[in-house]
Amino acid sequence: MSATRPHHPNPRPRHATPRLTTQPRRDRDRERAPLQLAPSVRALAPSPTLEINEAIARRRAVGRDVIHLGFGEASVPLHPTLRAALGAHARATSYAPVLGLPALRQAIAAYLARERGLAADSDRVAVAPGSKPLLYAVIQSLAGDVLLPVPAWVSYAPHARLAGRRVIPVATDPADAHRLTPDALAAATARARHAGADPRILIVNTPSNPTGGMLARDDVEALAAWARRAGVTILSDEIYAELAHGWRAHVSPAAFYPEGTIITSGLSKGFAAGGWRLGYALFPDGAAGRQLLSAVRALASEIWSSAATPVQEAAVTAFAPDDEIRAYVRRAAKLYAHATGRLHATLAQLAVPCPRPAAAFYLYPDFALWRAPLAERGVATSTDLARLLLDEHDIATLPGVAFGEKPAALRLRLATSLLLRATSAATQTPDERDGQLWELLERTDALPDDDPAAGDPLPLPELDRAEQRFATFVASLGDPAQA
Repeated sequence: MSATRPHHPNPRPRHATPRLTTQPRRDRDRERAPLQLAPSVRALAPSPTLEINEAIARRRAVGRDVIHLGFGEASVPLHPTLRAALGAHARATSYAPVLGLPALRQAIAAYLARERGLAADSDRVAVAPGSKPLLYAVIQSLAGDVLLPVPAWVSYAPHARLAGRRVIPVATDPADAHRLTPDALAAATARARHAGADPRILIVNTPSNPTGGMLARDDVEALAAWARRAGVTILSDEIYAELAHGWRAHVSPAAFYPEGTIITSGLSKGFAAGGWRLGYALFPDGAAGRQLLSAVRALASEIWSSAATPVQEAAVTAFAPDDEIRAYVRRAAKLYAHATGRLHATLAQLAVPCPRPAAAFYLYPDFALWRAPLAERGVATSTDLARLLLDEHDIATLPGVAFGEKPAALRLRLATSLLLRATSAATQTPDERDGQLWELLERTDALPDDDPAAGDPLPLPELDRAEQRFATFVASLGDPAQA
């Protein structure tokens, strides 16, 4: 007699897997598909500075006469000594050490001691293919969340988020030229800790992109003292240090807080070699500094291996003592100062609030006085404002929101470096274009050292056109007192 089995109206197949989720099949299939993005990059967009440069190239290709104020690229010609040095080392095809060629690390340390007055040893220097990778590597290697003054360069916040860190904005006052203060830092730190964050890294960019401002010596000393008390590491991006305009000296936080400051810089701006992609970092002395450098070295060895060897060999020449190259860098700084200062003066005449630039080739004007007439034209954000200038006046800028500002802040970043090019640059040969720029560089010797913009105007037709277009734009908005 056979045993009677219990009856089940819907028996489950013997080998079926229990269903553990109520997720729709379509979503499950999508998750199993190839090429799924990691959460850390799903909201990541291309750098706005690189995007605007490519957008302008497309507009110019179809005949648009665009004034390019959107991309901060050093535009003077490469010094012939550096060009020759690169050519002489074209056969240097072997991998360099991860932290850089010993001769280059020594040259950088000596340069920082000679030009910046910093105690710098070559064994504390790291070299990389640009300062961007070093900035990211340092953030990745340090503990803690990131204090970031607003406005700030477009890549700092993405670096922090990619490293899994919180970004803690630090407010600055537009009426005080966006000066970073210990009070603002203390307030931001207290709020962050209350919210569960762990602020341990402060990014300082002096000279600043986007404002062109540079911290005064007293301000640098005060920030260094605050960071020491708070136990915060300063990551000091000094890529524009060579391009001071003359009325304020560059001072590094490392001068007052050497044990807690990492400096980054490179060849891109002062030496007009952005395409070479050569950056460096100086790490603090002591056990903690050596430990951090070791961590960055390990990370670098797994990601970029080393900077290009021919470029490193040529960079030794850039950082070596050379009166001609030093004069070239200073002339370039005066030329950028002349163009930037002239456009700043024009904005002042038009009653557009804008902090006075102290270095580099940036301006950060504020158009909030015209909020009402701009609103009538559909402009409520800095993005709207930048689009209006581009579409109706062929002026390319970057909106303040790209630098961490709230969308409603009607501030724009203007980069003046490309205004040095002649209007007819498209029809010139590279040698003709460089020849004109070399003439301009030589003429800067006649400009005042402490205020190059105050000298006799140099022939800069692209700058003249930019001034005229801004005058037309501001006039179209009406009297700010009645806006």
